[in-house]
Amino acid sequence: MNTVDDRISAALRARAEALTEADLSPASPPIGPWAQAARARWTAPLLAAAIVGILAAATVTAVQLSRSDHASPAIRPTVSVPSAPSGLAPAPSASIPGPSQTQPPPSQSQAQPTPSQSPSQPANTSQTASAPSSTAAPQPFSLGYQPLWPFGSYAEAERWRTQGGGSQPWHLDAGQTALNFTRSYLGFTEIDQLAPARLDEQGAHVGVGYRNSNGQLSIAAVLHLVRYGNAQDSPWEVVGSDDTTFTLEQPAYGSRVRSPMSIGGHITGVDENIVVSVLASQSDRATLARVPAGGDRSPWTTGRVSFGQRGVLTIVASTGGHLQQVERFAIQGVHT
Repeated sequence: MNTVDDRISAALRARAEALTEADLSPASPPIGPWAQAARARWTAPLLAAAIVGILAAATVTAVQLSRSDHASPAIRPTVSVPSAPSGLAPAPSASIPGPSQTQPPPSQSQAQPTPSQSPSQPANTSQTASAPSSTAAPQPFSLGYQPLWPFGSYAEAERWRTQGGGSQPWHLDAGQTALNFTRSYLGFTEIDQLAPARLDEQGAHVGVGYRNSNGQLSIAAVLHLVRYGNAQDSPWEVVGSDDTTFTLEQPAYGSRVRSPMSIGGHITGVDENIVVSVLASQSDRATLARVPAGGDRSPWTTGRVSFGQRGVLTIVASTGGHLQQVERFAIQGVHT
């Protein structure tokens, strides 16, 4: 079966063969015999050339028409530019570069992330964690010692730390806490001096005392304090004393006691007059006994005495009378 191209080519060829000299020449006035001979001599070549040109043009046209039946004409693709995401700088308009244009580098033709957004780390749009509330219930904490003063429990210490609002900042100073304990809680107002504190893994060891008649510092006791909590701003708590020449050994530290009980220890000194008291709070105190004593590490004891205080108790033994009423003291923490 002939294709469309063959049919078109055959039709054009037949048309070309039917052309005559008269069809190719415009009308002109009659010419002489010499001119007719010259024209006849050039007519045949010109006619052949025209036929060849017509056939070539017809062939090209046929091919183009044939292609139009089998494929749609090529269309330049349009460039689509997506809109820039929120928070990103819009990309420059896309265009096909002309003779005077150059294609921008890829780094300039792409939107750049804002500081809060990066290709490897998306912006954080929600809070995943919040700071613990300062009013949250305190977690369990083991002091490891008998808490004597100024806080009766860890909960009390945490309330001061989280809700105290900066009141009584001396709680953060081991020396001032020791001095306030001596003067305010025990009532030994003549003791008003501090020795440099010694810090170790067990806490702070603070000497409290007074100036003698020569102006020298006399240490009345070395108090042991620890932080009541794990925070850096946890307050200091008095938990006992580091005894040397005047000791309080009975009952044992941290032991459970009941009335009546015996209180005793050792002392080095001359003509000492030991006063023993039991404190359950600043307002709940009682003097149990007065014991004369003396010698070199000589034992002393009150015998069995009765008391009515309950809870955590601070037993205080003090001696003096040479330079001032209280010159040395020792404390012991127990509970009922």
